Amino acid sequence: MVILSQSSAAGVLALLSEPDPVFKQHALKSLNALVPRFWAEISEHIALIESLYDNDDMPKDARDSAALLASKVYYFLGEYVESLSFALGAGNAFEAESRVPGSEEYVETVMSMAIDKYVEEQTNGKQDKVDPRLQRIIESIFTRCISEGEYKQAVGIALESHRLDIISKIYEQVKDTSILTYAMEAVIDSGFSLSYRDTVLRFIYPLFPRPTAGDGSSLAQSLTRLLVTLGDSSLTVPLLVSLVPKEYLLAYQFSFDLVEGGARDYLDLVGAQLPAGNADNQEIFDKIRSILTGQESVKLYLEFLKRNNHVDTLILKHTKDSLEPRSSIYHTALTLQNAFMHSGTTSDLFLRENLEWLGLASNWSKFSATAGLGVIHKGYYEQGKTILGPYLPQNGNESSIPGAAYSEGGALYALGLINAGCGTEISGYLREALRTAQGEVVQHGAALGLGIAAMGSKNMETFEDLKNVLFMDSAVAGEASGYAMGLIMLGTAAEEPVREMLSYARETQHEKIIRGLAIGIAFVFYGRQEEADETVKELLAETDPILRYGGVYTLALAYAGTSNNDAVRQLLHIAVSDVSDDVRRAAVTSLAFLLFKNPSQVPRIVQLLSESYNPHVRCGATLALGIACAGTGMQDAIEILEPMTKDSVDFVRQGAFIALGMILLEQSEASSPSLASTRALYSRIIADKHEDPMAKLGAALGQGLIDAGGRNVTINLQSRAGSRNTNAIVGMVLFCQFWYWYPLAHCACLAFEPTGIIGLDGDLKVPKFEFTSNAKPSLFAYPPTTPPPKKETVTKVATAVLSTTAKVKAREKKKAATEGDAMETDEKPDTKTEGDGDVEMKAEGTSKASTSKAAKKEPSFETLPNLSRVTPAQLAYISFSSDGKYQPVRVVTAKPASTRAGKNVKQVEEKVAGGGGILILVDRRPEQQAEFIQFETVIQPPPAEPCPRGGCSIVFRDDYQQVALTTADWSSIADQIQADVFTDTLSDEDSLAKRLEPYEIICAMRERTKFLPLLLDRLPNLRLIATTGRVNRSIDVNYARKKGIYVSGTDNGGNSTVEHIWTLIMSVARHIVVEHINIRTSNPRWQTVVPMGLAGSTLGLIGVGRLGSETAKIAKVFGMKVIGWSPHLTPERAEAQGVEFIASKQELLSRSDIVSLHLVLSESTTKIINAADLDLMKASSFLINTSRGPLIDEAALVEALKNKKIAGAGLDVFEQEPLPLDHPLRFLDNVTLSPHNGYVNETNYKVFWTSTVENIKGYLDGKPRSLLE
Repeated sequence: MVILSQSSAAGVLALLSEPDPVFKQHALKSLNALVPRFWAEISEHIALIESLYDNDDMPKDARDSAALLASKVYYFLGEYVESLSFALGAGNAFEAESRVPGSEEYVETVMSMAIDKYVEEQTNGKQDKVDPRLQRIIESIFTRCISEGEYKQAVGIALESHRLDIISKIYEQVKDTSILTYAMEAVIDSGFSLSYRDTVLRFIYPLFPRPTAGDGSSLAQSLTRLLVTLGDSSLTVPLLVSLVPKEYLLAYQFSFDLVEGGARDYLDLVGAQLPAGNADNQEIFDKIRSILTGQESVKLYLEFLKRNNHVDTLILKHTKDSLEPRSSIYHTALTLQNAFMHSGTTSDLFLRENLEWLGLASNWSKFSATAGLGVIHKGYYEQGKTILGPYLPQNGNESSIPGAAYSEGGALYALGLINAGCGTEISGYLREALRTAQGEVVQHGAALGLGIAAMGSKNMETFEDLKNVLFMDSAVAGEASGYAMGLIMLGTAAEEPVREMLSYARETQHEKIIRGLAIGIAFVFYGRQEEADETVKELLAETDPILRYGGVYTLALAYAGTSNNDAVRQLLHIAVSDVSDDVRRAAVTSLAFLLFKNPSQVPRIVQLLSESYNPHVRCGATLALGIACAGTGMQDAIEILEPMTKDSVDFVRQGAFIALGMILLEQSEASSPSLASTRALYSRIIADKHEDPMAKLGAALGQGLIDAGGRNVTINLQSRAGSRNTNAIVGMVLFCQFWYWYPLAHCACLAFEPTGIIGLDGDLKVPKFEFTSNAKPSLFAYPPTTPPPKKETVTKVATAVLSTTAKVKAREKKKAATEGDAMETDEKPDTKTEGDGDVEMKAEGTSKASTSKAAKKEPSFETLPNLSRVTPAQLAYISFSSDGKYQPVRVVTAKPASTRAGKNVKQVEEKVAGGGGILILVDRRPEQQAEFIQFETVIQPPPAEPCPRGGCSIVFRDDYQQVALTTADWSSIADQIQADVFTDTLSDEDSLAKRLEPYEIICAMRERTKFLPLLLDRLPNLRLIATTGRVNRSIDVNYARKKGIYVSGTDNGGNSTVEHIWTLIMSVARHIVVEHINIRTSNPRWQTVVPMGLAGSTLGLIGVGRLGSETAKIAKVFGMKVIGWSPHLTPERAEAQGVEFIASKQELLSRSDIVSLHLVLSESTTKIINAADLDLMKASSFLINTSRGPLIDEAALVEALKNKKIAGAGLDVFEQEPLPLDHPLRFLDNVTLSPHNGYVNETNYKVFWTSTVENIKGYLDGKPRSLLE
């Protein structure tokens, strides 16, 4: 029997008019099932259905069915408000409908509408007026979500509807901190108001359990993010105090994590409110305070970047060779590329090796080049002023030398960059420099440096200093002051400063000042969300496009990281509607600052904008992609950018090159297929002489960014704590202003975040240990270095081989292999079966099979030491051995890997927040002795600038024989120096410092004067010590380098010291001096002493180095037996020099007839010959010393000579030189003395002083040479 489908609801509808209620109830139930098919027909009877619902005589079930039927009809009619109204009246019927198959869409829509209505009434303060029926539905939704385990859905609704009690109820039921973390992240990252966000965070904070070290959860990261977001010291201080002393390691970890994302004023307040502590915990609180200054983190990251520096200098050399250095834009391009690549590494090797190129900088190029030192040495705050000392204004006064103002301004700017994030200790110096500066260039640099160093300090005195410079109405200085004023008041939303800034922006005629103030206002409203709305509205309504430009950035910074839908829509509207190209470009770029926490959304949003007819919009799209997707290697973004590198407009290509560099930061060839091709593209663009300068600049910047920080940093606008990375956001906003002013591009370094794991123990020392990366090494490997260019050679043309010949050879090989007669060669027989047809003509040799074996299978993990680079995507694969000595107190990352890194693992494209960085470690095996990593950050003085003619004062110290100016030709630099010569020696340090204080260059003869830290600190003008010889242990070279003082050395000439050794040996052995005195004094006795015969005698050498071995050779000519000892002499080395090895000093002294010292003076060799040693020597023996006086205990030697314990001594060196006139050695008759003449002869002096002239000339030309290490 065939069942006919129903074609109309008319029959059922007719039952609604029946008088019997039973028929009506049946009709209502039947019609509910028919609504999806016949809603149009049923809608004609909607009035009747509504009347049935209103009929109190109908049973409740029937009325509920009528309400449900009316709701469903209105739903299909699109009348959703009416649909919800009747659904609320349906009661149990609606709940039953939610379980009927096919009704899911209707139920979900009504539920969504119910939630929206409930949220609206809750947020509008109408909690007491909520419809009880609506309340019942919402409660049922909560109940169902909780019963089905849909906790996050319930939390989301609870947050929207301000039902925080639901969050507490869920957590009390499941005791899962991930619920609280989800609520925290949702309220922070979504578009909730600041006041409600803070209310939620304060509500859930007490719900979090007390953290414990090593619990394996991400609780520490969650609490850190919550505390950083609130910025409330009253919550933070009790937490830290509660962890001391039992969980003091976790307190250290919290402190380091708070520094990663906390505002400066918040961290300072926490440090100030911590208790001083008692005898048991005072040290712990002191360390926490030290960590909270941020300086500990900066020092650790500085050492990390220095140790792991992987800069490819050949890339820089290629850029230098390709770009014309006399072009200001090209000089700036290379300056920025080098600065970015070496950011934080403290390596200025490229600058030192290319001083000629550096010297070509002029005006603002010189400003940028000097500021680049701040990028390179970023974080080395301890020596910032020393590093930049030669360039900073001296004694608070600007230099009158032409062009020096640009170096001074750049140095002040660099000083701010060095001290970024290190507290505000340098602010006082920069404020004073700003107040005393007269020129606009120096004011410009001082204002920028002050703004960056004191960022977020909210110091009104500093603000007033900047305002005073602003009111001078200098375009250059005023622009920098505008930026700096905003940075000082960062995130305050302070009304009065904004009013003053906006008022002056409207009055001034200088576009540069307007732009600086417009961006400054944006900084003031950073992170303030709805508090900025009125100002944004006001700025966007301005007729001046520069102020509208500022309005765009104000909107972006106010809602930074929130992905606020209204803000995104507003920016998109501006991007397509504003009449100013600058404003439109800024609107598109600013999308990155809203969406950086969700970078995968950005390519989809800007896809159409990247194809806009307006090149400024296209350029904005490139920067939006670069900033938001930086460090992700996101292929969707790269696919949009790659075609834009061929855009017809130069600045669009420039933006594409820069953006690609940002996106491909820390990518490997295994993780990103576009890496190699992008690097090759940069190289080609830079080398192309026909390419536009703007594009070349973009390629150079892209190369600098892709290898930033020695390939050990990424750009992430989200901090490790999960909060906004304030320094990075500010840095990227300022970097985007390079469109108008190139020096602002340096600020990109503020966004460079070192990516490594730095483990510290409980004493905050850095132990040696290893951890595992459970991924193939190639996935996160450093890119390969550029191969050096090969010399061009004549290429041999391959011999063509006919196809028939190739076939014959192949058959012969196959036959030989089959018969077993093949020879052992590198070639394998070709086993491929040849066809009968023609084969391709090949070059001879190209048909050989590969000789290499199959590549060894790559391991699936690698072991890394402490202070290793670990990229954000790699963090998910890091693990610590469960039985290792050290374990971190918190998990490495809050986001575990979704899969192990196998063959086809795709690197994570989303930004990873939290984890890595500085980890405090628990020592599980304290009984095992720990090894520590020693920090060795040594800074070279900055590259010297050429000295003006006649402007350098030189002093010659201790020139006893007055030979410095007579044994060398000084004419090449005579007109550049003013020289003074002193032949005496001053032993009093005060007198010496007073004499040397005026001089810029000191020429030191050997070790006649000691230049130790106390003296160097008193010589403020000293820039070069030109010593003679390759080693001078009287100069603290490392300390001089830190003070910005060069120390140069020279080679030696001749073999004078060996000659002098034998002069003394012959003199004492043959008593020449004694007999000489007898004859000269008319002693009637003739031949008073018997000389020692050298043949058959034993010469004992203490030290068998260069001089010792040369001395041994001559001894053998006289037929002497030569024996040797030194603290580090081995039998093999002794035998190689033809010297008998003696195992102990005592044996050598007791056997020798003549003892000669040839050791370097050090702490271990001082007084290596003492009274006990002298007692061991033969009474007939002689002691010779031409090395260093302190090798011998001089007082013991005097006693031994007086008492004739030894026959005599020949001395050329003494503890104090010149030897005091009343010294006992002067009055002994068995000692031969010379005034440290061992190295002195005419040949040596000529080499010394000729080389010194060359060294000084190099310094004067800005190219220091022959520097001592």
